[in-house]
Formats: sequence, structure tokens, C-alpha cells
Amino acid sequence: MGSHLIKSPNTRIWPHSATINKLDHLEIAGLDVCDLAKKYGTPLWLMDYASIFQANEACKRGLEHYPGEKTILYAGKAFLCLAMCKIINQLDMGLDVVSLGEFKTALQANVKTQNIFLHGNNKSLKELELAIELEQCKIVVDNMSELTLALSISKSKQKKARILLRIKPGIEPDTHDHIKTGQETSKFGIGLNEINEYLSFINANDENLDFLGFHAHIGSQALELDVFEDSIKVLGDLSLKTQSVHGLKTRLLDVGGGLGITYIEQDKPPGLYEWSLTIARSVQETYQKLGLDLPHLMIEPGRSIVGTAGVTIYEVGHVKRLANNSLCLAVDGGMADNPRPSTYDAKYTAKIANAMSSESAEKVSIVGKYCESGDIIVKDAGIEAGTGDLIAVFGTGAYNYSMSSNYNRTGRPACLLLKDGQADLILERETIDDLIRQDRVPAWLARER
Repeated sequence: MGSHLIKSPNTRIWPHSATINKLDHLEIAGLDVCDLAKKYGTPLWLMDYASIFQANEACKRGLEHYPGEKTILYAGKAFLCLAMCKIINQLDMGLDVVSLGEFKTALQANVKTQNIFLHGNNKSLKELELAIELEQCKIVVDNMSELTLALSISKSKQKKARILLRIKPGIEPDTHDHIKTGQETSKFGIGLNEINEYLSFINANDENLDFLGFHAHIGSQALELDVFEDSIKVLGDLSLKTQSVHGLKTRLLDVGGGLGITYIEQDKPPGLYEWSLTIARSVQETYQKLGLDLPHLMIEPGRSIVGTAGVTIYEVGHVKRLANNSLCLAVDGGMADNPRPSTYDAKYTAKIANAMSSESAEKVSIVGKYCESGDIIVKDAGIEAGTGDLIAVFGTGAYNYSMSSNYNRTGRPACLLLKDGQADLILERETIDDLIRQDRVPAWLARER
């Protein structure tokens, strides 16, 4: 199949199944978004199954060009719940987890143990114990104290920890500083000058430590392919040195993820097919040139799998004109359900869900309801909306639910999975009762006067 026929949802702003119906309403998976908002309330997270499926398919098609074993690992930090884990199972993907909560969610959804990779720069004793107890789970080691702890647990349980070493390849994508992870000063990973110490330690304790290979992740929202090729060259050279000096083969090679998506028209990321194909060819060429056996290749898309699938629906409340004559639309959500604009100055595209053809040249800011001046969802949105209109903000499938909060004592929105004309609730809306249920009052404060 020609690359032009392979759909890569990460290159478009709207979800794969999104259309405009005869009422000029946004429609996703054959469902009128306005009807969904009326039934389930706002703010409302919507996830398009077709976008997730097509994103995974594009990665699979690209990796088909790699002659060795290959696996797509979904980075759970982007968006994870029981339903997403079931999709991972259905699409035969692996899963990266970075906390006990993500780990236990995966296990409850029956994600296969051998498909779970435990990441993180400060893994807890409980997390490491669980991974080692399960045996087939892989641990991506971040530092020496963690490796030492993994050895201690393995000895006490008379088991073997299956490990990859996370390295800092010294590659920096052109992205926000807060989401770069491959540079030498990153809090994540092991410096290349330290690797020999780790490999010697592993060799000395090979009864309990099973070295599988290397992992590298350069950061998020990368929009160029050359940084991935540069990282693969570093990994290839490291694999050669590891084999020649320590006698350890790189059986697994996890080149990470970080491919960007199209949030606004100016974003021009490579498609998932092009990205995965470039990685497949680069790893094959690099390792064959070095005379090394081809490793089991793994990639870790997260944002680019679910980002475009997500749309957030808000209702406009009050509208006011500011001193600079700009218009301000206040909606019923904001930084508690999407902290990325205030955290990273992230940009989004917004439309009026109940009047999709409506446009305006006026400077309109869509602002949230929370008590922060930085709670601005979209600046200069280019729409003309009023009280009661529904605003659709695109590209909110990744990191919105994951990073959401209860700021200002507000419950998180509901989330629907949309597929072939069917809407299924996969995350219930948090209620005030849900929030208060966690409260405890000391006895000395409970006494009434």
C-alpha cells in the first residue's frame, strides 16, 4: 500500500471520523456532539475509536518494513483507564506504565504481563516488587540505586529481574524545555559515560539480573525525523560497545516515542507511518552496518496515538469585552481539565460545535472558569460565539485526563468512547459527593459549639 493511502491521524486537527452534519453541528463517529453534550453535560471529553485504530494501523504498516521482531508500546501516561487498556489488548499493543496506579489498572484489564514495561525515575519498592514477582514484566532502569534495589528484591524472591537501561542519547528535539528528556541534564536516564558501571554490575549479578537492551526517549511533540535517526545511531554504537566489551547482546531496543501531533494549522508533524518506517529502516541499516543481530524493535507512541482522537466540549457562560477591545468567552471548564496551556503555553484549535461554519476575524479568547489569570484555553480563536454555544477544542486526547485536577473543588469531566454510532461512558463525571467522600474531620474539630 502506498504511503499516501495510509491514514496517520496525528497529521490532522480533527478526529478521523469527524464530520459536519446538515445542522452545521460537529459529528464524530456518526454522533451529533450537541446531542451528547445535552445528554451527558459539559465539560465533556470525547474519544474517537477510529482515530486510535488508524494511528496504531499506521505504526504497524511502517514497522512491517523491519525484518526482525517489532512491538508497538503505548505510553500509558498519555491517557489510561480500563477501557483504554482493553483497546491496547484488542490492538495487540504493549504498554508502558509509570506508577502503581497505571500498573494495577493494566493488570485489572488483563494486559499480558510480558507486554508491560515499568518506567519512571523514582520507582517505589512496591512497583519493583510487583514487576519482579510477575517475572515477565520488563523494568526500564533509570539509576543505580534502583538497579541495586531491583537486585536485592530479585535475590529475596529468588527470581530474575528483566531490565533495559534508559540512556540519555544527548539528542534534543525542537520542543518546549519542560518536555525534553534526552539531553544530558535531564532528570531521566543514565549518562553515556556511566553505562560501563551499570553493565559491569549486571554482569557480576547475572543470576538475578537479565539484561535485555536499551531504551531512549528524547522528549515529546517532536516535529522532525532526524532526531530519531540521530538517537538510533547512538544506540547502535552503544550496542556494539556493550557486546564487544561486556559480552552482552542488545536483544530489545526501545527507541521511545515523542512524535508530535497537529494542534494548530502551523504544526506539520511527520505522519505515524513515515515516522515508524524511518525508525524501522534506520535501526535495520544501523545494526546491519555494525555487524549486529537485529534486536526486537519497540516504539512508544502515546500522544500521537490518542491526541487527535480527543475533543473537549465546553459550554460558553458569560461573555465580556476587555479594555483592549478583545472579546473574552468564559467556558465551564479550563485548566483543571486541561492544564497544558498554562503549563506549556500549548496551542489549540477551537470551533463552535453547534455552528461549525461560523468564523470571525475578531480576536477572541476562550478562557476557563478557574481562579488563575493564566487559565486561557485558546487565544485568538477566530470564532464568534455567545452564551449557551458549545465550544469544541480539538487534540485533547493526550495528557488532559492524565494531568487533570480538582482545582477549585471541581470534579473531573465524563469521558465517552465513540465508535460506529455508539457512545459508551468510559469515565464517569466526578461529583461533589465524590470529592467530599475523601474528606476527614478530626474529632476536636467535629464538636459543635
